[in-house]
Amino acid sequence: MGQTVSVPSLFQLGYYWEAKIFLTSVKLDLYTPLANGPKTAMALAENIEADPDALERLMDALVSIGLLKKDETGYTNIPELAEFLVKTSRFYMGELMLLQDAEWDHWGKLEQIVKTGKPIVTGNIFKSRPEIGATVLSVLNRMAQRVAPGLAEKIDLSKFKSFLDVGGGAGTFSMAFCKRYPHLKAMLFDLPQTLQVTEVNLKKAGMENQVLLKGGDFNLDPLPGTFDVVFLSDILHYQTEEENAALFLKLYQATQPGGMIIVKDMFINADPGSPGWNAVFSIHMMVYSEKGRCFREDAIRRWLTQAGFGDIQEIERNTVLSARRPELQ
Repeated sequence: MGQTVSVPSLFQLGYYWEAKIFLTSVKLDLYTPLANGPKTAMALAENIEADPDALERLMDALVSIGLLKKDETGYTNIPELAEFLVKTSRFYMGELMLLQDAEWDHWGKLEQIVKTGKPIVTGNIFKSRPEIGATVLSVLNRMAQRVAPGLAEKIDLSKFKSFLDVGGGAGTFSMAFCKRYPHLKAMLFDLPQTLQVTEVNLKKAGMENQVLLKGGDFNLDPLPGTFDVVFLSDILHYQTEEENAALFLKLYQATQPGGMIIVKDMFINADPGSPGWNAVFSIHMMVYSEKGRCFREDAIRRWLTQAGFGDIQEIERNTVLSARRPELQ
């Protein structure tokens, strides 16, 4: 089932005001100065070089929305927000909100995209705009740090020795699996532009000898050998159905007989009456990429089966599947 809609909530959907108020507050970085205690709008205006009256009105709106608290001493962060929007926090996600703000004009063209079916974005952001790609990787890395260790605990790789991370980006999942299973030797295969970021992350973690890097385009270039485990994370929703089906054929060849493939992505719920939030994310991909979209889980299962994989298991609902390449007879 979708969300319950009332007349007030229907009108609220039409107001983009709160979204822009929030994104502006992140762009102004209002939350980091409040990490050390309450501040008045006047004091904060001096810190960020803003007009005191206009800033107070903005911050009162944030209080009304529920994103700040206010009393006689001034404004304070709510704990839930501070964890993600104070720059000194380990899980700072402000860059993600800044990317959303940068997409403002793209979303304004949604009607045009729906009418024409044609993208307004061309090319691969990681190839054509590596500086933005690096920011995206930084955000994805922080997000993955919250879930990668848990996923590594759920999947038993104790019998396997080699691990291929296809399009592994910042290396977060390779590092998590290698920390959980220190005997694993990993190879991360991604675009050379991306690997510049990956290399820095591996050196910071002291894991450059356990996770090796190989540059290439997984759609155009051969994969670097065969491995006991092949891992694919958040790649499918950037590609077409045809590209994904062809990619799984390559992944099958890169998997040792008896080996495992792990596929993590954002699947549309199979229930047509309850597609889930990933249906909204699919619109984001339509707006901000040339050919991206989210697919239903049965499509991923079909590509796995057509490639030759079997024993498909759901590890996490609408997020992670595993499968096996059969042993040689």
